[in-house]
Amino acid sequence: MIITKGQNIFSQETIVWNSIHFPLRFSSKWQVPVDMSYRTLGISSSAYQYTFRSGLRRFINETWSVASGVALFFTRTSFDKGDHEFTREFRLWQDVAAEKKLKNKFVLQNRFRTEERFFDAAGGSDSYTAIRLRYRIGITKFLGEKFKMQLAEEYMEHLISSRFSFQQNRVYFSSGYLLNKLTQVEAGYIWSKIPDITRHYITLSFQRIISFHGNRNN
Repeated sequence: MIITKGQNIFSQETIVWNSIHFPLRFSSKWQVPVDMSYRTLGISSSAYQYTFRSGLRRFINETWSVASGVALFFTRTSFDKGDHEFTREFRLWQDVAAEKKLKNKFVLQNRFRTEERFFDAAGGSDSYTAIRLRYRIGITKFLGEKFKMQLAEEYMEHLISSRFSFQQNRVYFSSGYLLNKLTQVEAGYIWSKIPDITRHYITLSFQRIISFHGNRNN
């Protein structure tokens, strides 16, 4: 969330979302997700947001998993590159996810996540708290052994001052390349609708699973 100063509200905003993921796999049932991101104002090196997220995930079976953790976000208070003030947000999060393999190398994903968000005072605004509810559905198609494509949609509502309201809707498209069973790179695009604002994200990500059991050399 951006706290805009004055009445300068942008109708369109573009962000480059660079992220790295290092899930720590301790067994077939337990994993520690670790991800960090550096998000920029358009095609530039100017930071819009720094993020860190981690937690603990339990795989119940081949389809279902549950997880909980913490996250820390530092977000610029406006889209003005000359404004160097950032606000801090601390999160607690919980989710339940399902991943179902379908015919013809399709995979269906569903995830419901809750977030308890704690914002520090910044940009002339007081500190506040919010609860956000997120539901994401996506479909992935594997093209051979190395390439994959994904289409997903995520809807979000938040609770502030005892009132629920629409917070955001995101539509994702991405393509990925598997370097091996533990490593992949991905690039994509996100269209995001927030009340009165449309945001565009260019996404670049790298993931390396760090395994402490089984075959670690894939």
